[in-house]
Amino acid sequence: MKPKEVGIRVYVALIILLMYSPVIVMIVLSFNTSGRISFPMEGFTTEWYSGAPKTYEYGSYISAFYDWKFWIAFQNSVYVAIAAAIMTFTIVTTVAMALRHRLVGRDPLFYLIVLGFLVPGAALGLGNNILFRMMNWEFTWYTAAILDTVYAVPFGLILMMARFDPDLVLYERAASVLRATPWNVFRKVTLPLIRWEALSAAIFGFVLAWGELIRTSFVMRGTGVISTYISTELAINPVTPKWYAVGTIVTGISIIALVIMGYVLSRGQR
Repeated sequence: MKPKEVGIRVYVALIILLMYSPVIVMIVLSFNTSGRISFPMEGFTTEWYSGAPKTYEYGSYISAFYDWKFWIAFQNSVYVAIAAAIMTFTIVTTVAMALRHRLVGRDPLFYLIVLGFLVPGAALGLGNNILFRMMNWEFTWYTAAILDTVYAVPFGLILMMARFDPDLVLYERAASVLRATPWNVFRKVTLPLIRWEALSAAIFGFVLAWGELIRTSFVMRGTGVISTYISTELAINPVTPKWYAVGTIVTGISIIALVIMGYVLSRGQR
């Protein structure tokens, strides 16, 4: 291997290590025996994940498994992420199918959707907070799912349109010539050819909604989702490895979802 190639590989490895070093530190510290965040670690334990409650009254000293607020937040996060994934799948698929054609207002529609991730999260969250109040909507998991979908759709749309088969329109026309109805064309020709891209967009929507904090905090009350739950608890409780354990669980689920998305995309490419 040439020295130049070695240098490039080392440079890329250092960049990746720099990016993911906070995650690595979080995972390592979640197994620390001490309730203090410090290096070197005083010991190795899994008590912060599943240890039985002791005499501590602060939520920071109750393990994730026995923290009932954590499970409520976890359940809400699942609801929000799944709902956002379904809505992202539906919206991205229909909009991407429409944007392939030269329709009136096509470009304004595309840029209007892209604004979903260009508008600052605080501005979007505050605006929807006022809108939902005017509509007398209760702030719960479905209001958070709607807002997270607005954020996820632009990413899913760009991901999906970039991987469209250029000959897809030709296949659809051939099916139409053979007198297939529009629904049958979509069900038997279009959807099978774009199913992996559409599924990837749904997974992307799940991942973005799973860990979203800024937008969700404006439109959800009570225990909230995991991200808002951690933010609220850390404002009144001390920082302990328990929160690193919770963060490791959340990150682990995100990594699993991204691995699945990578597999789906590679499968679609084949």
